[in-house]
Amino acid sequence: MTTKLQIEQLTKKFNKNDGIENINLDIQDKELVTLLGPSGCGKTTILRSVGGFHEIDSGKIILDGQEIQDFPPEKRATGMVFQGYNLWPHMTVFENMEYGLKLRKIDKKKRREKIEKALELVRMPEHINKFPSQLSGGQQQRVAIARSLVLEPSLLLLDEPFSALDAKIRQHMREELKRIQDDANLTILFVTHDQEEAMFISDRIIVMNKGNIEQIGGPNDIYDRPNTRFVAEFIGDMNIFSEQDVTYGVRPENIRITKSIEGGYVVQQMMSLGHYSQVILAESNTQEEVKVFVNRDMEIDYVIGDTVDITIQDKINFTV
Repeated sequence: MTTKLQIEQLTKKFNKNDGIENINLDIQDKELVTLLGPSGCGKTTILRSVGGFHEIDSGKIILDGQEIQDFPPEKRATGMVFQGYNLWPHMTVFENMEYGLKLRKIDKKKRREKIEKALELVRMPEHINKFPSQLSGGQQQRVAIARSLVLEPSLLLLDEPFSALDAKIRQHMREELKRIQDDANLTILFVTHDQEEAMFISDRIIVMNKGNIEQIGGPNDIYDRPNTRFVAEFIGDMNIFSEQDVTYGVRPENIRITKSIEGGYVVQQMMSLGHYSQVILAESNTQEEVKVFVNRDMEIDYVIGDTVDITIQDKINFTV
């Protein structure tokens, strides 16, 4: 597989000394890689550094074999889609998309061909003459993506592009992004703080914390084999247990409950969440909570207030 982007020893610090330091990562051609982490972890700093919107302190950014860290944004073969749609309200969809092509001195006929092709890709050709105010949030975000695609970037950069959308539209846009990536053979670097979103769209996930990379891996690797306690607790739900100076994690779906008069746990709460139920237990002595997911097809013979035992089916060991 061909390496599309290489980041070597990338450092960018801000006034309060937050930022990133000595970041190293590679992205392969046609790969969708997500930078995931809480606010302030450095994920957007990496993205904006790659796009040329931050002047870095040190390191190398290599795109298609060429160092680009000293290039301005317009000289980089990258396309940036921001959290806000950044569409000019006084321009039509066509005019918004045409602007960058005019700057590149593309002739009029070729500009229209490129715009129509990009709108076909995002399934918006019939909206070419509408103004942004006439479009829904999801449609505006599609136009923002199409505006980047029309410039034929070697690398598409997406900074939490779906965060302003409601849940149903956000899910649809995730599916659309995967389709667009496949149809256009795109390489994408995506930023989000939404674990579910990262798990759904990513080929690989880069989990960040306090300016550092905690773990890089496929969604299943990150979920099933977290390297650190931070990753274990940040990705999905995780119960933490300690025994004889050993700390380990257990996913809620890997715990089984059996009713027992002398059990060590008490059922505190039961809630149906569609295809499974969430059960909250409290340890009899410490009152520490344990979360359990129970499939709908499993028989439940306990109620709130009952004492129960638990059986752990799979432990996850990690560094603290």
